[in-house]
Amino acid sequence: MNIELYSVRGFISSALHQRMEQALDTHQLTYNINQINQVDQFIKAGLASVPAFKIGEKIFQHPHDGDIDETVREVIDYLLSEKVNSILVPIDFSEESTIAVSYACMIARHFGFGLTLAHVHQTVYDPISAGALDAQFFLDSNKRLMDMVDSLNAEHRSKGIKVPVSAHLEVGVASSSLIELLDHHQFEMMIMATKATDNTVRRFFGTVSSEVSRNSNKPVVVIPPETEMKFPGKIIVGFTEELLQEGVLEYILSFGRQQNVIFDFIHVTDDEQQFASLKNKLYARLIANRSLLSGFNIKALKEAELKIHEVLFNYASETRAGMLILVSRHRSFVDSLLHSSVAKKALHNPRIPLMIVHKEASDAKT
Repeated sequence: MNIELYSVRGFISSALHQRMEQALDTHQLTYNINQINQVDQFIKAGLASVPAFKIGEKIFQHPHDGDIDETVREVIDYLLSEKVNSILVPIDFSEESTIAVSYACMIARHFGFGLTLAHVHQTVYDPISAGALDAQFFLDSNKRLMDMVDSLNAEHRSKGIKVPVSAHLEVGVASSSLIELLDHHQFEMMIMATKATDNTVRRFFGTVSSEVSRNSNKPVVVIPPETEMKFPGKIIVGFTEELLQEGVLEYILSFGRQQNVIFDFIHVTDDEQQFASLKNKLYARLIANRSLLSGFNIKALKEAELKIHEVLFNYASETRAGMLILVSRHRSFVDSLLHSSVAKKALHNPRIPLMIVHKEASDAKT
């Protein structure tokens, strides 16, 4: 999450910004400060006066002739009372998984998150070595993971990147271990590579399509090779009734709000009457949340001879979109694809970053 500093340019503004950066460094808090100087943005944010800090919906106004250190201390106390969440990134030490780390780092910088690199060691059964070989593999994995974390933290410090990186290593089955880790710890989402060379990650991806959509409560982002390392300027959203569930649309809009993302909501159907009904409902919800929007389109595309995910990926390619989002809940959009094995194909071979959002994701904070 970012900190917004609303102020007119001047000494007080600069002092608040500088003292806040120093305090964040002192307490090792990974937040970025966005300075906003436009009067219309002051009004839009509902501020009674400036300068003021805003974190989510929480506002801290600096009193006229007030103590700068006291205002900064008030903000820091609030931040310390909140948990700084991380992005979970499964690691198999392949080139593909390092791409996922780079993409996750880019996303983390935008939202003020940390990174947790997770490796699940699957036991190697070797009756000859009586467990010695498995123990050595585990130690080797631990060293490689810690070396990667240390290297990334050193690189981030040298470049002034405020994204702390931590490690998680455990023994178990990749799919169940990672889903359990994602759902029951302070992670905002999981970002993982596809087409990894390690069989463990390949097996996990086979599980993502069939289990995460039913069992995980957090968003999962699948990153294909050669993904561009920038926040998507346009996001395609597979639009069905599930998108209108309470909190789901708001979560998706919040994800793109700070980067001025343009959303294209695409409903793949041959039923024009159904589309018209859904479009009216979605339009009303978008207008109600217009403060979260920079721009949007609502379109229906015909399925023709293609599968739904192929229609969406083709449209994303034509419009140069940077991400595709699908919504999953019970027999929802993704679940319906699952029963014809289309979801599994989409997750195994995404052409652009593919995010699966679940109903419970609306409880997460970005």
